[in-house]
Amino acid sequence: MARRERALAVIDLTRVPCRAPGYAAEQVDDELLLYHSGRTTVVYLNQTAFMIWQLCDGQRSGTEIMALLAAAFPADGDAVTRDVIEAFQQLVTQGVVVVA
Repeated sequence: MARRERALAVIDLTRVPCRAPGYAAEQVDDELLLYHSGRTTVVYLNQTAFMIWQLCDGQRSGTEIMALLAAAFPADGDAVTRDVIEAFQQLVTQGVVVVA
């Protein structure tokens, strides 16, 4: 049986993302986890996705978050942009970030 993949959400980076309520973060060994006790949901994040999730505080636009990460990792240029967009899409699709 073929595995069905979820379609990625289209993200407007000019909008302001925030963390979905009810999720808590925990580091277990080298993995970063977000879990929601009411939904028995666990989401595994890499370091970049975790930084983005933390920056989704309802105060910054996606563009501002991307600029912060690009400034933090200037040698990575286009890779940062691509990674941030992909991470936002995954975070929204998984329901741990909502876009206002």
